[in-house]
Amino acid sequence: MPSPPTSRVDPQLSLAESKGHRWHLRRITSGGSWIPEIDGLRFVAISSVVLYHIYAQLLVKSGHPVAVQARYAWLGTAVGNGDRGVRLFFVISGFILGMGFARQHLHLGKPVSLKKYFLRRVTRLEPPYILNLVFCALVAFFYYRQSVGYMVPHLLASILYQHNLAYRTPSVINGVTWSLEVEIQFYILAPLIALLFRISNATARRSIFLGLIAILGIVQILLHANATVTGLTIAFYMQYFLAGMLLTDLYLTVRPHVGTHWAWDIVSLCGWPIVFLVSRDFLWFHAILPFLIMPLYIAAFQGVIFQRFFSNFWIAIIGGMCYSIYLWHFFTIGVFFKLTRHLILFHDFLLNFSVQVVALAIPIAAVSLLAYVMVERPCMDPAWPRKLWQLLTGRGVTQTSAQ
Repeated sequence: MPSPPTSRVDPQLSLAESKGHRWHLRRITSGGSWIPEIDGLRFVAISSVVLYHIYAQLLVKSGHPVAVQARYAWLGTAVGNGDRGVRLFFVISGFILGMGFARQHLHLGKPVSLKKYFLRRVTRLEPPYILNLVFCALVAFFYYRQSVGYMVPHLLASILYQHNLAYRTPSVINGVTWSLEVEIQFYILAPLIALLFRISNATARRSIFLGLIAILGIVQILLHANATVTGLTIAFYMQYFLAGMLLTDLYLTVRPHVGTHWAWDIVSLCGWPIVFLVSRDFLWFHAILPFLIMPLYIAAFQGVIFQRFFSNFWIAIIGGMCYSIYLWHFFTIGVFFKLTRHLILFHDFLLNFSVQVVALAIPIAAVSLLAYVMVERPCMDPAWPRKLWQLLTGRGVTQTSAQ
């Protein structure tokens, strides 16, 4: 039986920790361990999504045509496929949520308390999510003059993660939250799916994961490619979560026994461009993509250069803020593009796009950092409800004084 992997902390992370306040931007994990490469992968995912939405604003909301010259066709394709970052997130979710169950069933850790598992989802994710939706709804009501009768049903459906199913469209409150509704479906199903980790034969277990990933992708392409409702549910994305769970298996059982190698850097150099440069007209890419993402994620751990990149302190810190960035970037771009679109002054797409990225990155960073520091990060502490109750009632202060 393989031994559990030990906690590995990059030397630059230890140095950063010793320097003080920067460390307080790092995400808080319920188990106390932090995998910087995963936050580095989150950085790639959230960056691609943000660039995708800036690109969309530039082409659709600028008020006049913005041409993409032939010499920049590759760039237009890459950022135009940036929504694939959501699928990168789905794989990461499968990896993270599968970790505790894999440790339990592979006898590498203690059993998972389902009560704590679901409570953690509520206390960690709901406050930032609900705050964002309420704020966006208030802006829509006061600034865009949307009626209460129109906004309230959509707001309630979004808060309850039912907008995709109820209205068959992404939320009109915050369009990007459609993927969070898919995520919550996986949160509910994950404990059941994780029973696959109970299969003791590693070859059989991994073969089942691979088979399910392949079959689901093919069936979805054949039957559900044009189904609006299915395309907004986990039924169309399950293979990505399964890919993440398979990676969890490999991370716990194989990785402790292998080291880094330059060959994995070659995998990264070849694979990442394919993720974003293959045309969305290639429908079968949806079924192939999970099999491409898996070796790229392994390469993030096993490469020499790319492992250093993904575990870089600041790359990992920004990636760790991805939930706040994801919740707030779409709204922020919509607000500030009304100003930055006046900076579209060139006849060169790369210059115009670069100016928009730089100009919009400032408010996105400011708003997201504020949301992360003030709301999301405090909610990462599993004990925050108890601490807040003690603060409001004064019980913690009284007990401390008595001691």
